Amino acid sequence: MRFFSFSGRTGRILFLVLLILLMTAGMFAIAAVFMAYDPDGHITRRWLHDSRWGLFAWRLTLYGVLAAAWTGKVRPQAVTRWSGARPRLIRMELLGVFFLLATEYVAWTTAV
Repeated sequence: MRFFSFSGRTGRILFLVLLILLMTAGMFAIAAVFMAYDPDGHITRRWLHDSRWGLFAWRLTLYGVLAAAWTGKVRPQAVTRWSGARPRLIRMELLGVFFLLATEYVAWTTAV
């Protein structure tokens, strides 16, 4: 006898909500461990400063994978499905690039 099933639209929505709640609880648990281990944040801040180039390389890798997936898979499907959306896609891509540049600017100017 099944009490609950994740089939159908309601089940998928409920599954996503439960997944988000579990991920949020996990993030709070990790934050609690960090706060118990380093309440002032000096160790974490020093680690972030010492590993800034490795983290920058990691972010560049993620940006490259995202750009490759966008240009190789998502963008061609969007252009074929909605042919009139090409100017809006270009604007959205430029806004995405500006967002990444602004994020990197903030990350590097506050790293002092």
